[in-house]
Amino acid sequence: MDTNITQQYFKQRKDFGRQLMFCEVAPHMLDSINPNSIDQKQYCLRNPVNREAQISTSVSENYINTKQIFLKATGINHDEGGWPKDIHYDDEEATSRYRRRFERDDGYVDAIKNLNPEFEHYIKQNNAIEMYNMYFKEITSEKPVEKFSIKINSTYKDYDSRPVSDICWTYEDKPKLAVSYCDKAYPVLQVRNNNFICYVWDIENPSEPYLRLYPQAACWQLVSSPASPDMFIGGLANGKVCIFDIRAQSEAVQISPEHLAHRDPVSSLLFIPSRLNTEFFSGSTDGLCLWWDVRNISKATESLLMSIRVPFGETSNFTNSEGVSALQYDRSFPTKFLCGTDTGLVICVNRKGKSHNEIMSAVFNAHSGPVKAVYRSPCTSKVFITCGDWKVNVWNEDVRSSPIITGMPHQYQINDVVWAPKRYSGYMSVSSDGKFRYWDLLRKYQDPLAVMPVSQHALLKIKPNEDGQFVAIGDSKGLLNLLSLSELLVISDESDKQLMNQTFDRETRREHILETRVKEIRVKLKAEEEKKDDTEVDVVNEDTLLASMEEEYRRIVSDEWRKIGTTPIMRDVKKMRKR
Repeated sequence: MDTNITQQYFKQRKDFGRQLMFCEVAPHMLDSINPNSIDQKQYCLRNPVNREAQISTSVSENYINTKQIFLKATGINHDEGGWPKDIHYDDEEATSRYRRRFERDDGYVDAIKNLNPEFEHYIKQNNAIEMYNMYFKEITSEKPVEKFSIKINSTYKDYDSRPVSDICWTYEDKPKLAVSYCDKAYPVLQVRNNNFICYVWDIENPSEPYLRLYPQAACWQLVSSPASPDMFIGGLANGKVCIFDIRAQSEAVQISPEHLAHRDPVSSLLFIPSRLNTEFFSGSTDGLCLWWDVRNISKATESLLMSIRVPFGETSNFTNSEGVSALQYDRSFPTKFLCGTDTGLVICVNRKGKSHNEIMSAVFNAHSGPVKAVYRSPCTSKVFITCGDWKVNVWNEDVRSSPIITGMPHQYQINDVVWAPKRYSGYMSVSSDGKFRYWDLLRKYQDPLAVMPVSQHALLKIKPNEDGQFVAIGDSKGLLNLLSLSELLVISDESDKQLMNQTFDRETRREHILETRVKEIRVKLKAEEEKKDDTEVDVVNEDTLLASMEEEYRRIVSDEWRKIGTTPIMRDVKKMRKR
C-alpha cells in the first residue's frame, strides 16, 4: 500500500466505549492529490458523453389482487311462476286482468321507480358504445376463401377381411362404433360367411376391439338403442332379429322365432324414436316389414307387405310384393316412413291408412336398380335423398314424376349416401372407386366440394356421428376408416337453411311447371290420335258404302236380264253347248 495516503491513528483503551459526541465544524482540507499526467495522456476526451452506470440489476415488482370467478355447470328449468293458485298462466284473459289490477298497486309503482336509476345506468352504458357503427369502410372487401380439410384419424381392421355390412354409433358422451361384417352375395357354390363376429370399437383404440358380439348367423344390420348404449339390435341373414345386452353377455339375450321371422335376410333395421324407445321395425327382401318391441320379440306387433302392383281381384301376398332394401323414419311423421325397394322404387307408406291406396300413398320411380339408401333432409321433412345405380337424386313428396335435383352420373356405382347432420346444404356419398365425396348444393351444384381417396377397395357404408365432425366409412375388405372433417364442412352459416329452403321451393316449382307442360303435350297428342282414328273410321265406312252400292247395281242388272229371258252367263253357256 502507498505510504503517502496512509494515516495512523492511536487511541487509548480507556477512551473506548464512551458516547460519541458529534458536532458541526467548518470544512478544511487535509490533503490534495494531483492527477498523474502520464496516465492522463493514455485516454482521449469525448464530448458529450451520455452514459448510465449501475452496479445492480433493475428489478420491478408489482402485486395485483384480482377478483376470482368460480364457474360450474348447472341445469335450469325454465317455467313461468309467481301467479296465484287461482289464476292459471295459460289463460290470457285471467292473467291480463290480474296484471292490470296489480299495476294499480302503490307498491308496484314504488318498485318501478326504485329500479329506474339502475336501468338508466345500463342504458347509458350501452349507448356509450356505437354498436351499429360500420368500421373500416374504406377497406375494400375481399372474396371469402373457404379452405376445407379432411383427414383420416384412424383405421380399424378386420383380420378376416370381411366386407362391412353396417355401421352404427352408440348414444353416449363418448360414443363407440359398432360394426357388422358379412358378404351379402348369394352363396352359389359355397358358403360365403363362416365368421359371424361383430365388433364394437373404441375410437381411441384402433388396435383391439372394445367388445365382440356373437350372433347365430351372419349379421346384415346392426343398430344401437337410443335408450341404452349397452343394447344392440341385429338383423341376421336367416331373417331373424336378435337383441344383445353387453352388460349381461356377448351372445344374444333374445332372438325371434324362425316361423315368425322374415323369409329372407334382414336388409334394413331402424329404431323408432319415441318416449320409451322400445319399438323398432325391420324390412327384408321378401317384401315384408315387421314391427317389434324390445321387451318381447317372440312375436311381431304389426306387419305390412310392400305390395303396390296387386292384380285385379287378388290380395297382397309375397308373390306381388316388392323387396325392401332401405327404410327411413322421421320423428316429424310418426305414422309415415319411406321404403326403398330392390326394383328401384321409393314408397311413402302411411301405417294408419284404411285402404290400400291410403297406406301406399305415393310411389316414386327412383332408380333403375335397387335403392341403396333413402334419407329425409334435416332442412325440411318433405325433401329426401336417394342413391342407387350411378346417381344420387333429391326428391320432393309433392312431385312424383321426377326428382327436383338430379345428380350427375358417376363412372362407378354409388353404394351409400347420407345428409350432413348439422349442415343443411351438404351430403356425403361413397362409391365403388374407393373415394369419399362431400357435396354442397349451395356452393357447387354439380361438382363435389371435396373428394378424398379413402381406400383402394370399394366403399360400402358411411355413417356420421350426431355432431357431424367424424364420419365412419367401411369398405369391402373389412377396413373401417374414421374421417374427421374441418369446421367449415360441419357447421352451417346462419342463412344456409333459408337459402336451402328457397332452393328446394324453386326446384319444386320448376318440376311442377315441367310436369304440367308434359301433361298438356300428352293430352294434345292423345287428341290428335283420336282425331286420326275417327278419320280412319270414316274412310272405312265410305269403302263399305261403295261396295254395297256396287252389289246393288249388279243385283239390279241381273234382274233386268232375267226379265228379258236370258243373262250374259246363260247366253255364253248356250254358245258353248252349240259348239
